[in-house]
Amino acid sequence: MNHPNNTYLTIVTWNSRSLYHKYHELDLFLRTNHVDVVLLTETKLTENRPFRISGYRTYTANHPSGNCRGGSAVLVRSSIDHDVLSPTCTEQIQLAKTQIRFNGTVLQIGSFYSAGEYSLTQEIINDALTSMGPKFILGGDFNSKHQRWGSSLINPRGTLLHNAITQRNLTVIHPLEPTHYPDNPHHMPDVLDFFIAKSIAGFQPYANVIHDLSSDHYPVMMQVSGNVALTPEAPTLIKHPFDWRKYKQVLERITNMQLPLRTPNDINKAATHLTQIIQFAATESSSSGRRSHPTNVPRLPDHILQLLQSKKSARALYERTRYRIHKTSYNRASRELKNALATLKKEQKHQELLSLNEQDGSLWRKTKILTKNQESISPLFSNNRWHSTPQEKADVFSEQLFDQFSPNPVTNMEFNQEVLESIQSPLNLSTFSEYFTPAQVKNSIRRSSTKKAPGNDLITQPLLVNLPRKTLVLLTSIYNAMLRITYFPTAWKRATVILIKKPNKPAKDPKSYRPISLLPLFGKIFERLLLPKLLGYLDRLIPDFQFGFRSGHSCPQQLHRVIDEILQAFENKEVCSGLFIDTELAFDRVWHEGLMYKLKDSLPDTYYRLLLSYLTDRSFVVRCCGALSEPRKIRASVPQGSVFGPVLYLIYVSDLPTHASNTLAMYADDIAIISRHRDGRTSSLCLQQHAASLEDWNDKWRLRVNPLKSVRTTFTYRRKYENDPVLLHGCRIPENEATKYLGVTLDKRMTFGPHITELIKRLRNRIRELKPLLSKQSPLNLATKRLLYLSLIRPIWQYASGLFGAASDSQIKRLQTQQNRVLRMITDAPWFVRNSVIHRDLEIDEVKTVVRATYERLYSSMAHHPNTIFAQFAERLPPPRPARRLKRKHYADNRPEQ
Repeated sequence: MNHPNNTYLTIVTWNSRSLYHKYHELDLFLRTNHVDVVLLTETKLTENRPFRISGYRTYTANHPSGNCRGGSAVLVRSSIDHDVLSPTCTEQIQLAKTQIRFNGTVLQIGSFYSAGEYSLTQEIINDALTSMGPKFILGGDFNSKHQRWGSSLINPRGTLLHNAITQRNLTVIHPLEPTHYPDNPHHMPDVLDFFIAKSIAGFQPYANVIHDLSSDHYPVMMQVSGNVALTPEAPTLIKHPFDWRKYKQVLERITNMQLPLRTPNDINKAATHLTQIIQFAATESSSSGRRSHPTNVPRLPDHILQLLQSKKSARALYERTRYRIHKTSYNRASRELKNALATLKKEQKHQELLSLNEQDGSLWRKTKILTKNQESISPLFSNNRWHSTPQEKADVFSEQLFDQFSPNPVTNMEFNQEVLESIQSPLNLSTFSEYFTPAQVKNSIRRSSTKKAPGNDLITQPLLVNLPRKTLVLLTSIYNAMLRITYFPTAWKRATVILIKKPNKPAKDPKSYRPISLLPLFGKIFERLLLPKLLGYLDRLIPDFQFGFRSGHSCPQQLHRVIDEILQAFENKEVCSGLFIDTELAFDRVWHEGLMYKLKDSLPDTYYRLLLSYLTDRSFVVRCCGALSEPRKIRASVPQGSVFGPVLYLIYVSDLPTHASNTLAMYADDIAIISRHRDGRTSSLCLQQHAASLEDWNDKWRLRVNPLKSVRTTFTYRRKYENDPVLLHGCRIPENEATKYLGVTLDKRMTFGPHITELIKRLRNRIRELKPLLSKQSPLNLATKRLLYLSLIRPIWQYASGLFGAASDSQIKRLQTQQNRVLRMITDAPWFVRNSVIHRDLEIDEVKTVVRATYERLYSSMAHHPNTIFAQFAERLPPPRPARRLKRKHYADNRPEQ
């Protein structure tokens, strides 16, 4: 058995003969026997039929046909430090692999399955054994018979496997009794399930057969003595119970207010001192030691234990006699146990749901578990080899991000030289007296989020909120010294980067992961204090067509501009050409010297030199599964995860070229160009001229556009029109019938059909995820279910729904059907209750009412909007429906009556 001190590694191999319907039985077996790793064979799983057990991580090698046949899987206890390896999936063999830290080294563990219907060769067996590395345990159903591992016969497969084992001097760990009892009474029981090991010490010479689980194979267990490394906990300074009173007392005692703050080196030392004393005080005030992992399993009810014993007895009797009547008794006992376990699990889930409460956050934690698919980083394929260990993955990502955080090559040497000379030219000095007070710093700390992950110093918002007055004054003094000396500390410029997989991207490609930068909170508090002062100088530089990262601006407002242009083209019988441009790594390729060139004439010398220090000598490390890469320099980009970053990017692209005949719409780096004209070729010409000016601008400022990911869509009702292709950097922009802009799919006739189809797909997925909480079997009360719908389901289709007013009633009805479905699920209403009654009783508006109300709010924000472009919409909206040429619906018909 596996003990709490992790001195044994317990491994089980079992041929499940279809795993999908044996969840409860396997779950009970793993917990009662304290299994660390289970090697499953003949799982018959597919990508659409995943298998998960709470407390374990599952790694599969399914049959390449995609059908429910063959397959193997490895289940590893989540608390064990391990990495997934690339599986082998061929018709002949399916080999799932993982590796764990064991006795200070890496041990690979694999689950091997090869169906007897396929013939194996010596080469296939040798390749499988070679892929396991220098130290491994390989278990499974080999369908190979040989006297070496206790079989009564020798078959050709057994001879091939025995030859490979002998040549490689491998160890076979096998049981002393049969593991397979075939259904055919004319076939003899035999040993098919065993382990093969290499360079393993501390194991027992024989494995044990566990007379449990429902299959024609028994599970086989082996144990290896040694220490199993546990998964490192997420680093944190606050470990409960935490003594906040002691924390303040320690800081008050060790804070040194006599630190010199005259030079950049002094500021670096002061920042380091502040970090160290907070870390020390937090460590002194929190509990120490790793939280213990529970190893005791709750006692099973007596009737479950009785059914379990009855099943074991019935199976033993059938295996002795092989009588059909005894097989029937065994099957009946298995069904009774399976049903009892399912009922027990259902009751446990029922009690768990009853305990959920939105007040203490348990309800939202449960919904997060149901809706968030938290995948570990799979093995990465880069430079023609696989990378499996955390350190290898971290290094691969580090190399990729180092290239990503670098400027694009210089294409205009003359302008590049001009920028460098301008930056190096002297500044006009001015007096500075806008310093911070402790009250301002304290208020900024309180307004910061409590849920943000910390940087490499592990200091979180609660630790800063509880700073004593003395330490808060020291922090304020450091901030003011930074303003006086115009220097940003080096320690606050190092980012810790974690990677999150992008949806629907190949897991093995390093480029399929999105980097998330975690910065020290001290630096972000300073940025939040300084940002309002910077905006006083920079806000006027941001053009009106830019709606991203600006107060009072939103995605629906920018979408309103674009859709309004398209609908006006429909009304005027025009051809409306839309060009939607994709900029490659827009935020990550920002040229620092070019950005400072644009800032120099707009900022006082103090702020300019401070921003120059802020962007200089930034670095990052990649954290992957507890491993850290070497620090790398950031040579370009606006700092991700920072407060200044979005504003600096807006300044960098503020002088993007415009065209007199086109409408330019930007939301951060999402660029849309709309060109309207009676003649389609003239519209295309205007787009081409604008695209050419963008090429020159990108070459000048060292950004790069991806023509193949950019999209050109022509919006028109006209059946006959001529179009010319639009080229960008010599490549033709792909032309699509529809395109996605700011989360809304715009089709060529603005029916919103493709967009609503996508919404329905997302709604169905979310309903499926939340079904355990919303269905009639859920014990949650009606008010809680209603809250879940309004919080987690309706926002999916409510985003920009005010613009759906241009969609037909039939399209709106499709969304209404999905809402009816959910509300009927929530209320368990019988068929004869009208949907209108359900909406009335739940006080939930119909979709068309929500659409109208959403547009009314959008319309009410137009008249007094600070952006003059958007404020003009109130005057440009079309007349009432009877006065228009087209009889189609328009979202402006939902505007409030004047």
